[in-house]
Amino acid sequence: MAKQKIKDMVKKFNNSIEMNKDHQAYSDFKEGMNKGLDIARYTFEENAEKFSLSDSEDRGVMAKSLQEDFNQLLDDINFTKNPNRSEERLDGIYSGFERSKKIFGEFVTEVFLLEN
Repeated sequence: MAKQKIKDMVKKFNNSIEMNKDHQAYSDFKEGMNKGLDIARYTFEENAEKFSLSDSEDRGVMAKSLQEDFNQLLDDINFTKNPNRSEERLDGIYSGFERSKKIFGEFVTEVFLLEN
């Protein structure tokens, strides 16, 4: 996959994440959710070149494969409660991960299925 296409995908996903953040977070949960969305964004950005993309693959199959790969990356991230991270913030982070999985699914569908 061309580097420019990867950069464009990262930029589009970053924009999708930003549009879904709560810019007036007023609780530990909402701040955690924003943090979870940010972590998901950085995770995709750092791993974008590792995603398997083949022009010969069916776009629907490719979209599903990308979704599964992204979900697995997020599922492998674990946090523990510590003095600087409340239980509510932890819940928010994991909720941010779940929201980012949905955002990524919509993003992948838009990029790969509607691109034609």
